[in-house]
Amino acid sequence: MFKKLLTAAMITSMLILPVSSVGPAGHEGASLPVQTQDYLPGDLPAQTGAVESMSPVLHAMLLAMLNQERDSFDLGDSALAWEGLYNMLSLYGQLDSRCDEKNGELFLPEETVRDYAAALDAGIEALGELPAGLRDRMNYDNVSRCYVLICGEDDQVQVRADSIQREGAALVLSGSLVDEVEGEALVEFQAVLRPRDNMFGYAVSALSITG
Repeated sequence: MFKKLLTAAMITSMLILPVSSVGPAGHEGASLPVQTQDYLPGDLPAQTGAVESMSPVLHAMLLAMLNQERDSFDLGDSALAWEGLYNMLSLYGQLDSRCDEKNGELFLPEETVRDYAAALDAGIEALGELPAGLRDRMNYDNVSRCYVLICGEDDQVQVRADSIQREGAALVLSGSLVDEVEGEALVEFQAVLRPRDNMFGYAVSALSITG
């Protein structure tokens, strides 16, 4: 459990922009700036921890949606769901202490991949077989019981949270995927985050591109 919490803490330091500023990430080793956010009336600043925790998940899922030209994320679409999971693992898997990186390849134990898949509100079995279109970048090694992935490249985009509101036990997050270099929003989105007993503390139960 401690290892999972440590992993989650490392991940939450990534990819969250305040609504009041959009700029390039700092250089490695630089002190992290104190981030502030503006919120609309009725929003819940106390829930920003959920936004930080889930930003890598939303980043990965939105990239998959853009690549496959989808307006909403559907776990029933195996190719889309697996691509979202691949994006998450290839971009952030190296931050996980359970990951072994060799020559640009990531070796992630099956347990680790299951932990990340839980953020999609699904288990590996629910995603079906690994699509053929991903097998040039991701495969399962029966001997080591690890998934082997080619590292993803930094695409220089970040998640920006614009508002977050509670609806029952769920949080409804509205935000944008922002190009760091140009400072422009590529897409606007809305996500429904539900509390779950997993590494991230939440899972995405709905995600749609709104603009």
